[in-house]
Amino acid sequence: MYDEAADFAEHRTQMESMDTTLAACGVFVDWPTATVCDVGGGGGLRAGLLASRAKRVHCADVIDQQARYGGEFVKLLAEKLERHGHHLPVDRFAVDVTDATRLMYRDGWFDFICSVNAFEHIPDPNLALTEIARVLRPGGHAYISFDPIWTADTGNHFQHYVPEPWAHLVLDEAQFVARMRGAGAEDWEVNDFHLWLNRHRLGVYQRLFGVSAKELGLNVLAQQSWSGVVDDANLLHENWELALKTYSREELLTRGMYVLMRKNTQNHTNLSSSYQSGWAIALRKKFWRRQVSQ
Repeated sequence: MYDEAADFAEHRTQMESMDTTLAACGVFVDWPTATVCDVGGGGGLRAGLLASRAKRVHCADVIDQQARYGGEFVKLLAEKLERHGHHLPVDRFAVDVTDATRLMYRDGWFDFICSVNAFEHIPDPNLALTEIARVLRPGGHAYISFDPIWTADTGNHFQHYVPEPWAHLVLDEAQFVARMRGAGAEDWEVNDFHLWLNRHRLGVYQRLFGVSAKELGLNVLAQQSWSGVVDDANLLHENWELALKTYSREELLTRGMYVLMRKNTQNHTNLSSSYQSGWAIALRKKFWRRQVSQ
């Protein structure tokens, strides 16, 4: 069941973590003059909170929230923010329906881009990062954070239906879905399990931010991953040993990560023309060859 207060508390914590990382790296964002994009912005809370400090904020998500809420999404979001002591400046806030791997924006538009708890869902995170690099201005910053990844104990995102740790890794898909349905999952939730988890392993993200970011002209200022389980008893569950037959200990224990990047101001690639000429496609193929050969 949705808990609005808990949702706000989580988003505030996410914002505090982002601000702490920016400060620790000596990054100053001139918020009153900054055009900002929240990639995978979902329900808009983070973008709404950012709108109070930025010149303009775009909440970018593949789901059409306006259609979902009968054209009243922004009105409902403003009311939700008001209930928790925040004002939404609607003249500085936009909701855009756009795929993270094919962003609708022109090159170099944004001063700051954030993406929180989206990169474990985006089917091709390499293309998403390519797009972020394209629409970020030279000298601009991007902050990406996500948790949990697919190989974490709760990486299926539906532990409230199937509570056993790593069950999604040791059961086949039909078995896992049967467990979800048996616990009361609705069709849309089963569909989300099928379609909205990219199921990438840890190495994909390590290469993404360790290699691809540099090739895209993004300088990594800070990067950190975190490990653990939601309950220590999970390490005693039989699924731990079963999952270790296929996955490494590092993969099973890593929960998520964050990375802060700055776009190079010199010798940066013209991502728009390169993308049209096939450079990004070649990079994508090279990226996935690395993944397959891991």
